Amino acid sequence: MSPRPPKSAVLGAIIAFGFWGTLPVFWKQLSHLGADLTLSHRVAWTMLTVLPLLAWRGELSTWFEALTKRSNLLAHAFSGLLLTINWGTFIWAANHDRIVDCSLGYFINPLLNVFIGSLLLGETLNLLQKVSIACAALGVVMQIVALGSFPWIGVILALSMAFYGLARRRSALGSLSGLATETLVFLPVAAGYLIWSGAEGRELWGRQDFHDLACIGALGIVTAIPLLGFAHAARKLPFSLLGVLQFLAPTGQFLTGVFIYHEPFSMRSLASFVCIWVGVVLFCVDLWRRERASR
Repeated sequence: MSPRPPKSAVLGAIIAFGFWGTLPVFWKQLSHLGADLTLSHRVAWTMLTVLPLLAWRGELSTWFEALTKRSNLLAHAFSGLLLTINWGTFIWAANHDRIVDCSLGYFINPLLNVFIGSLLLGETLNLLQKVSIACAALGVVMQIVALGSFPWIGVILALSMAFYGLARRRSALGSLSGLATETLVFLPVAAGYLIWSGAEGRELWGRQDFHDLACIGALGIVTAIPLLGFAHAARKLPFSLLGVLQFLAPTGQFLTGVFIYHEPFSMRSLASFVCIWVGVVLFCVDLWRRERASR
């Protein structure tokens, strides 16, 4: 009988995926700021948050040493670009009442990871995995037919996150030091954009009241906390349990979009999501079977 997963690891996963599932509510608070300024602030405040965390964990000197290697900077410039695209798309979509579209991307992301693993890493797909991917693909096609347009938000989020995971897989840096490197690479761009926007007369601090200043100052925290929770869970939890828990994030986004912000959701859209959810269920069943077999 396998040991029970540590409660701290389960809690870390729930915090991480719960944060990511309700994050659109946070982006809505800064919608008047604009997605471009919110993204730039996020990069800057994430840098200010991860540096003390690196010092607290005793990883600061190791991180400085890693920065001296050109290969690390180049690798994380690429992963940082993918992360920036993901962040920017997510923020823009939340601000423009497209939260349900975001959830679609994060529902199909794990299945896309499996597909990329077979395509680029030579991993073998079993029958259940093939059917789950086919269901997700059918759901995307049904979205195109139902809405008459390509679900670009969900596809961009899924692709950017999948290839980000692939890029980070090949990095020797940990989750926090990797995030610090990615943020550092894009910090000059973000800071330069904020300075230019201020010179153009834009309100960099929103309404400059307590609400806006607190939300802007918390951007680094809402970025780092779920990342640390996920990193702890990924080290301690069985892969099957982590795989199931990760669907808390898109579920939270879907429920937030439909029931809190009352985004339009037709029966045709529901049918496409049902196909994707069937794929998710098959994916989770496959994870459970493989975990059970490994025991």
